[in-house]
Amino acid sequence: QNTLNHLKEINQNLRKEISQRKGEELEGMDIKELRGLEQTLDESLRIVRQRKYHVIATQTDTYKKKLKSTRETYRALMHELEMKDENPNYNFSAENHSRMYENSIPMATECPHMFSFRVAQPIQPNLLGLGYESHDLSLA
Repeated sequence: QNTLNHLKEINQNLRKEISQRKGEELEGMDIKELRGLEQTLDESLRIVRQRKYHVIATQTDTYKKKLKSTRETYRALMHELEMKDENPNYNFSAENHSRMYENSIPMATECPHMFSFRVAQPIQPNLLGLGYESHDLSLA
């Protein structure tokens, strides 16, 4: 019974403190209590602002990094597009390139002694005609 009464008293005091922090039930407080409440609220406000500015700074840094990454990707894609325009035999496709890379990863991890090949159009024809036919195979 004593524990229950003690817990009820603690609960009532906490509710009163919360109300006072919200600006309610201030009538019975003297100047010293009001000044203490004001200092507590000032410190709480300082902590909340500090946290808010930290979150804003973190989000700003994250967005700056994403923007930088997006710009680098854009520059790389524009470079690839310019290369394709300058050289019609330059058949680079980011989708095909990543697919070829992903397909070669299991081979490299499971069978390191195997090589992967892909069929490619020769940029420069074999003018000498010497040696064996390559059958348009090249290392990927």
